[in-house]
Amino acid sequence: MGSTHDELAERLVRAKRQVTEELAKQGTPEYDHRAYERAVEAERKASDELEKASGTTA
Repeated sequence: MGSTHDELAERLVRAKRQVTEELAKQGTPEYDHRAYERAVEAERKASDELEKASGTTA
């Protein structure tokens, strides 16, 4: 069976945190636009999975 709602919610929280961390690096030597784009994509996927599990669409 698939992930539980709580696991999916936690995955979304972690993905949002990663996006925030990557965005905070913008304008610094540590910033990597590819890492930021990967983080945004992971956040989108986590959000989609949670919505699908919840049976809702935003």
